[in-house]
Amino acid sequence: MKTFLASITLVFSVTAFSQEYYGDPIIRSTVPGALDISYSTACDSRNQIATISFVGDILVHKMLYEAVARETKNFAQIWRKSDSLIQKADFSVGNLEGPAALGIDMDGKDRGDIGFVYDGEVYSGTNFKFNYHPRILFDLKNSGYDLLTVANNHTLDRYAIGVDRTHEAARKINLPIVGTRMAHERNAPFHQVVTVKNMKIAFLGCTEMTNGKEDKKDQVLFCYKNPDRILTIIKELAQNPKIDAIIVLPHWGSEYTHNPDNSQKNFAKKYLEAGATAVVGSHPHVLQPWQKYVTSDGRETFIIYSLGNFVAGQAGLPRKTGTVAYMGLSKEGYQKAKIVGVAYTPTYRDGTVVYPIGSTNSKEILAHTAKMFGTKYRVEPAGSLPQVLCAK
Repeated sequence: MKTFLASITLVFSVTAFSQEYYGDPIIRSTVPGALDISYSTACDSRNQIATISFVGDILVHKMLYEAVARETKNFAQIWRKSDSLIQKADFSVGNLEGPAALGIDMDGKDRGDIGFVYDGEVYSGTNFKFNYHPRILFDLKNSGYDLLTVANNHTLDRYAIGVDRTHEAARKINLPIVGTRMAHERNAPFHQVVTVKNMKIAFLGCTEMTNGKEDKKDQVLFCYKNPDRILTIIKELAQNPKIDAIIVLPHWGSEYTHNPDNSQKNFAKKYLEAGATAVVGSHPHVLQPWQKYVTSDGRETFIIYSLGNFVAGQAGLPRKTGTVAYMGLSKEGYQKAKIVGVAYTPTYRDGTVVYPIGSTNSKEILAHTAKMFGTKYRVEPAGSLPQVLCAK
């Protein structure tokens, strides 16, 4: 396990929110405890357990970026108080929404290294033109993030050169990224295979769209467009005896709705039937529920339709609330890895800081996240992850 840092206790004063927030009824199950999903594979002490954490959208809007530029010039000042949550896991994954392209302005021109600033031209946090100083990659890695998916609707905000510059910056610090590739590497994979506790795990990112910008150099993997492409990738990974698990990270769905749409539900099942172990989604900027899905060949798999915002400057409790989700994998002998359990801890952005949420914080936030993920497998910020993951 990564080093566990001291947790933060903060009491929020949160205005009560409507269950029809933005006109979207929060999804509910008519079966009590239906969201408290469990898995039949036990946490056997004779087998290794690998734990993975996931966070949703990392979207550094203007007011957050300006605070970082004005204060520490370290993006981690936004999320540092939640580092203890992701560091509970053996491996941690995030979704960086936007390029980290050194010196590239909104027109795709190279302005050179202008320093760590927020100028609204090279580095910006507007609705459709995001770009971050590549320092953000180092700060995420330094906080404990081991892999990022960068396939999302903002991937091409700095055009093809922005994708290339993001890859160059990530490679300099040995931080794996998935879902895109450099323009001159036409046959490079959209996935990465990493080793976690002697398990080979493939991570694959994709996006539903790129805000109308054309992917002229075939640098982005799309979730729905030419669906045979991503399904073929998953099937080939599943047939590789050296790959123990496959995790798909789609950027998809309708913004600000708590209910997954039909495309999300249909494609999640397609990915899992093709051989994926889990599908962990982002993009709607609010939470969407998790689900256990048993494939036609009997595998117990996992879906989170949306992890919501982790870092974002948007208003309202649903958009300020995110979650750190956990999944435990076990491997016995030469078998593929199996899921032993899932868990989560809510997060909440207050001002320019993201905080972990537990029973001493806000009942409103806990009630909101419980509508998506139940109550049984919520981990207190200072609680034991293995104890919750392995509970049946």
